[in-house]
Amino acid sequence: MIARINLLPWRQRRRDRQRRAFLAQLGIIFAGFASLVFLTAWILDTRIASQDVRNRFLRSGLGELERQADAIEAIRRHTDEKLERLQTLADLRRGRTGTVRTLEELARTVTPGVHYTSLVKRGTQITAHGVARSNNAVSALMRGLEASECFEAPRLKGIEEMRATDQAGHAAVFELTFATSVSTARGGS
Repeated sequence: MIARINLLPWRQRRRDRQRRAFLAQLGIIFAGFASLVFLTAWILDTRIASQDVRNRFLRSGLGELERQADAIEAIRRHTDEKLERLQTLADLRRGRTGTVRTLEELARTVTPGVHYTSLVKRGTQITAHGVARSNNAVSALMRGLEASECFEAPRLKGIEEMRATDQAGHAAVFELTFATSVSTARGGS
């Protein structure tokens, strides 16, 4: 007769052992994966914190550079203003003789019976307002300006006759424009 051996409990124990081994391996894998995730998160957090420190340092450095750039720009503007003033003074110094020469020539070219009431100079253009005894005196003034070496292209903008002759005997009011020559404008010899 054959002895009957029950192998079911042995198989059950083997299955239980395999299940425990599988769960242990699964637990180890899960723990390893969790450790890896935690380690990766910690490394990334450390790098982010380090980058934040660098960014704050750069921002503070940029703020300082912007303040310095503003200071440099203010100094540059101040320097440009000073240079413009110096250039203006140099131009005035150079143009001093030209201005004196222009005024002397204006006094030489004025004809009897003509008086200037205002002279305005813009660049090389001079606008003269005045009064004259007659239209002929204004014509003589224009011929004198044209003959002068200091002035060019006199142009009569307008002339009005006065209704009643005033005490000085003036009969006309005029406006005249003309240009200074290049050598006079530069203060040349």
